[in-house]
Amino acid sequence: MKKACITVLAVLLSCQFMTSCQKAISEETMVPSESESVPESVEEDDGISVGDHILFGSYPQKGVSGTDTFDNAPIEWRVLDIQDGKALILSEYLLDTSVYYYDMADVTWETSSLRKWLNGTFYDTAFSDSEKSLIQTVTIKNPDNPVYGTPGGNDTEDKVFCLSLEEAQLYFKDANDRMSAPTDYAVSSGAAISNDCTLENGMKTGWWWLRSPASSSNRAADADCYGNIDTMRNADGVDGDIVFAETNCVRPAVWIVLSDEIVEVK
Repeated sequence: MKKACITVLAVLLSCQFMTSCQKAISEETMVPSESESVPESVEEDDGISVGDHILFGSYPQKGVSGTDTFDNAPIEWRVLDIQDGKALILSEYLLDTSVYYYDMADVTWETSSLRKWLNGTFYDTAFSDSEKSLIQTVTIKNPDNPVYGTPGGNDTEDKVFCLSLEEAQLYFKDANDRMSAPTDYAVSSGAAISNDCTLENGMKTGWWWLRSPASSSNRAADADCYGNIDTMRNADGVDGDIVFAETNCVRPAVWIVLSDEIVEVK
């Protein structure tokens, strides 16, 4: 198993983390940068509801049988939040692998190579010009780690991003709900997969980056193959993953304008 928890410390730190999350969530809502205030969240807008799945953009995903190529298929997203005609969506599957940073160094989300890749290569690969016109530039809040106090860094302006520790706690009902699986393409790129845990469709689950710092500035937080938010020290005395870990996956999030062109997965 990639990571193991220690019982007593895990319970104590989990209580501290939950208390910190409740305070931080109210301060950390992501909104379009041109907005002057935070609109109220709603459950439904233009026929799309929180919890729905939609198709938006495309990316290499399923392997083509008998070849080393992959179908460039529509990306399935889960709607996490709806505000004022805009929706926060998160990819349902783990689309690719990436290091958080390319070297052993103290970094924040602002300086991470993962942020640069998401807003550059991934953005240009996954979305057409018409789709890009629906994606919002948002102000991303980057609070300090709620358990260790590791600096989260400056706020950023992004189109594509990873969820924070607090958002990963807020938008899912439990650990099982957070579990996700790498696509064939992500596995071919080196994604770590669990031999012990699968989704209902039989896909093996994996680990995915969060943008928050972990116990030190050269470690970043993640969600593990069981859907646990990795905030507690494991048996090795550390948490999260070293920033240049190559087997963690990327589960992108974006804010989009809802329109009649959005296709809902039935």
